Amino acid sequence: MNRTLAAAIAVAALAAALSACAPGSDTAPSATVVPCAPGAVAVGEGAEALQAALDAAVPGAVLQLAPTVYRGRFRASASASAQAPIVLCGSAGTVLDGGDVGDGYTLHLEGADYWDVRDLTVRGSQKGVVLDATTHSTLSGLTISDVGQEGLHLRAGSSDNTVRSVTVERTGLTDPEFGEGVYVGSAESNWCRYTACEPDRSDRNAFLDLVVRDTTAEALDAKEGTTGGVVRGSSLSVGPAPAVDSAVDLKGSQWRLEGNTISGPVDAVSIHVILDPWGAGNVVAGNLLRPGPDGVGVAVVGSARSAGNAVACDNTLETGAVLTDVACA
Repeated sequence: MNRTLAAAIAVAALAAALSACAPGSDTAPSATVVPCAPGAVAVGEGAEALQAALDAAVPGAVLQLAPTVYRGRFRASASASAQAPIVLCGSAGTVLDGGDVGDGYTLHLEGADYWDVRDLTVRGSQKGVVLDATTHSTLSGLTISDVGQEGLHLRAGSSDNTVRSVTVERTGLTDPEFGEGVYVGSAESNWCRYTACEPDRSDRNAFLDLVVRDTTAEALDAKEGTTGGVVRGSSLSVGPAPAVDSAVDLKGSQWRLEGNTISGPVDAVSIHVILDPWGAGNVVAGNLLRPGPDGVGVAVVGSARSAGNAVACDNTLETGAVLTDVACA
């Protein structure tokens, strides 16, 4: 059997499975819902229909969610390919609601390579969206809010992903010190939990055109073990009484912060060496930095000062603020 025929049969089987799970009126996209991609298959209302669709997903599938609230926690683990990604898309009014903010993940991508998740509101649970061992996937047009801890977490070697036009807000409702907006990698103390005691190399992830606000911990925290991330064109700020002293904390290596607006209660950006060789070669350039009255735009802390980190002189600040505690270049 050739690959084209096999893919067609698999997609047909998926459509049949979704139709079996969904109410009769929801077995095809509504006339008011524009399919997000060719070949879109409607996912009916209710948590069971959505989880069945995720379980049955095959490369090339396009899962079109209804304009409704799906109440539950959802997991995707199928792996696709660059030639045939799996698309999970919503429309106006599509919400994944994980409920109780004391535990769980509202949307968990685990080993879900080459997924394209678009245009959803995600709220509730302890964590909003978590990627574990997920690569080459894209998140776009999401709003993630009202979670007990962090909003979006990429960890366990989740690399080469793109996060674009995503809003994260109102995090840390139960645990303010863990209420990061965007969290990349994992702390060294958790490597035995997530990466068999090896560094969590969640590398080369790109964060573009984000809005992160009203967080209780960092708007973005890049952990030791991570390398080569990019944050560009984004607005990153924390809430009025955060449990941290900077809006962005770089503990990884070779990260680039470019063209962002970053507002912090004390320092806008901090760079740390938690574990050598990470915390080195980071670049902060072309940003508008808004530190608090007692802070600086970029604080380069301790041994990070001799680790090749660069703060460009083209960063701009509010009147009266200090750019950095090292020489800009």
